[in-house]
Amino acid sequence: MNYPSLQKKPGIFQMLGRLVKQQIADRRLHSVMGYTLLALVATVIAFAVAVIDERLGIVIIAGLLGGTAAFVCLFNTKLGFYLTITVSFFMFFVNRMMHDALPVGAAIDVMILFTFIGIYFRKTMLKEKYWQHSRNPITAVYFLTLAYLLVQVFNPSMDSVAGWVFAIRKFINFLMIFYIALHIFDSYDSIKEFIKLWLGLCFVAGVYGCFQEWHGLLGFEERWVNYDPLRYKLYFQASHMRKFSILSDPTAFGILMADAVIFILVLMMGNITRKMRNTLLVLLVPIVLGMAYSGTRTANAMLPAGLIIFVLMTITSKKTLAFTIAGVVVFIVVLFGPFHNPTIQRVRSTFMLSEDGSYNERDINRQSIQPYMLRHPIGGGPSTSGIMGLRYNPHHVLAGFPPDSGYLHTAMELGWVGLALTCFTYFIVMWTGIRNYYRSRSPEIKAVYLAVLAALYGFMIANYAQVAIGQVPGCFFFFAMLAMLVKLITFDKPEPQKNNNSSV
Repeated sequence: MNYPSLQKKPGIFQMLGRLVKQQIADRRLHSVMGYTLLALVATVIAFAVAVIDERLGIVIIAGLLGGTAAFVCLFNTKLGFYLTITVSFFMFFVNRMMHDALPVGAAIDVMILFTFIGIYFRKTMLKEKYWQHSRNPITAVYFLTLAYLLVQVFNPSMDSVAGWVFAIRKFINFLMIFYIALHIFDSYDSIKEFIKLWLGLCFVAGVYGCFQEWHGLLGFEERWVNYDPLRYKLYFQASHMRKFSILSDPTAFGILMADAVIFILVLMMGNITRKMRNTLLVLLVPIVLGMAYSGTRTANAMLPAGLIIFVLMTITSKKTLAFTIAGVVVFIVVLFGPFHNPTIQRVRSTFMLSEDGSYNERDINRQSIQPYMLRHPIGGGPSTSGIMGLRYNPHHVLAGFPPDSGYLHTAMELGWVGLALTCFTYFIVMWTGIRNYYRSRSPEIKAVYLAVLAALYGFMIANYAQVAIGQVPGCFFFFAMLAMLVKLITFDKPEPQKNNNSSV
């Protein structure tokens, strides 16, 4: 029998806990008390910012946004992944407003990590296999590369372990992007969602690049370019400012736009509806213009290289033949047409290597470093060349040497053994995609396979002239496309079974 007088009354903290739960969890602050509480918090924050320091407001805003982003990444992995990609597009634009004061790279790394941990928690709660969909050649060869990087900690030519930690952390981030994409691509619709998001963000970047070309740089952008004389020298060439849009630099902008152009063109040649083809055409125009306005020669070379893969794999198609003839005509007109402006001249210089002083200088640099690469089969060690070499290994012979090529960068730091492993990795990637393309039976999936293969090959070609693979935000597209090569075949529709029963 219960006696009310003997029952323990709830304490003050229990009553407050129930009140907070009622207002936040149940009513979501949609009440008079909730509005009062929000107004009180806002008043306290405003008073603290005014009295203590105005920078406290930035810290509070950053904390609120960061906490919200971390919560999303942990408990909604797909939305967290898309949010991370979106942030990676706009973070450089915001950072230029803040005079490069924000740790944008660390923020992206944290968001990737939280999304990866969210997948781990979800698989733990649902008792799913942790490495589901990871039994494929691409995963295997990348784990082999990871093992090689782990061995590099014992490289006798390397002076700093901190540089090795930086390199291994970056590579693990790439593996996490690949694993996250394998997880969220659980249906063909999810892959289409990712493609729409990616092309939409590229469209925004292309439109803003056109805005910079037609209107000119905004005030804070001009100050950012002029602040560093070396940056200004690289951006302002032939009496024309190369455009960088919302991304980190003109090279990253041009390479990303070129790869999106390759993807869209190949997708337009596939089995899609007229409405979708018209939509892609609208997206294509500012992206092509943005690629041209970036003044990136590597981007200009990517375009025909990526489309060659499409032509070779569909050479028997009349549509491909017509596309090839039209492409050659456009190429000849651009190269030899009777019109001249800085943008066209920059495009033409890509295919006139004898007149390209920077290309000849890079070729001389490659030849000068070849004896070192031959004497060091495992290289000088991670983060020993270029700017990272000056930071982590300032006394190394490679410190400050410009790694103008991704393959040269690999050969210098990881040796010809690492270069051979990288080339083998890209061979496995292309082999997997081509094999799955010919195994698939759905025309729609085959079209996406073609677009992904052409775009990946464009990245691989660009990596010869620039460190193209691994830049933000392009790394999200590259490693997500690797996941597409693995997962698309699993959504392929089986052929209808034929009735083999014959009458006697």
